[in-house]
Amino acid sequence: MQVKLLIKGFQELRILEKGKSIQYNYLNPTAIGHSLGMDIHDSMTLPKDKPLEPGVVITIEPGVYIPAAPVLNERAPSRYRGMGIRIEDEVLITDDGHEVLTASVPKEVSHLTTLMNMGRGGSAADAHGHELRAACS
Repeated sequence: MQVKLLIKGFQELRILEKGKSIQYNYLNPTAIGHSLGMDIHDSMTLPKDKPLEPGVVITIEPGVYIPAAPVLNERAPSRYRGMGIRIEDEVLITDDGHEVLTASVPKEVSHLTTLMNMGRGGSAADAHGHELRAACS
């Protein structure tokens, strides 16, 4: 489902041409997630043919890497070329569903910009006055 949503968004932004969703693999060359345990990247990929068991921790980390050269679509807006982003969540599988362990980590552009500005002596509050803290503090 995430891949379908990303493809739809890329098409709406004119980064991918409609009907050419196979090109998505060039924009996201990695998997959507993996298991997480003793090592950052445990060897297990997310199984597609069986349910995840309670106690398993996985990552959900769609990533987008747009080439600087217009190799996929010459009509793609130049403002998106040469950029990349990956937003990751760690998710614990529970008996009755899941728990997002990184739910409090900022992901909105305004919050991330504020955190970046904090390193440059900027404010620790966003435009709405909400106090932000680094996820690792």
